[in-house]
Amino acid sequence: MCVLLFNSEASALAFFSTNPSDRQRSRNLHQQRIQRIPAPATRMAEEKLYPKVSWEYENAVAKCKRKLRGLVAEKHCAPIVLRLAWHSAGTFDVETKTGGPFGTIRHGEELAHEANSGLDIAVWLLEPIKAQFPILTYADFYQLAGVVAVEITGGPEGRDSVPSRKTSL
Repeated sequence: MCVLLFNSEASALAFFSTNPSDRQRSRNLHQQRIQRIPAPATRMAEEKLYPKVSWEYENAVAKCKRKLRGLVAEKHCAPIVLRLAWHSAGTFDVETKTGGPFGTIRHGEELAHEANSGLDIAVWLLEPIKAQFPILTYADFYQLAGVVAVEITGGPEGRDSVPSRKTSL
């Protein structure tokens, strides 16, 4: 048995048709699709201007990362820490460019949401380390904890994160 899958009606038409105009129409549609492909991500990344942070902040991030590695490895809490970072960032709305990881997940109203059930444990586990680094925003801290959780579980090493996200009160 042979199954053929086509990504468009024009592809199927061009495959089964012997009519040259159908084949040309298929080629034209393919060219139009290729022209609509966005520019590579590297070009877009070059255009972004990230905030400059002090060396104290960068130093605190490095020290905090070491402490987080110890906690996550000792307590075996990578899954819940990663889930905390994910749910914290999960409020971002692509259309309006609002929401995102502002550290508000530590508040009772947000923790009470059904989807965030159990994340109070992660907040409780992480709070003693956060208290040691008051210079870090909660937003950066929770995302850094997520990066560390991925690294500890064998995932790729985190890229340089973009620090100094604003923390909502």
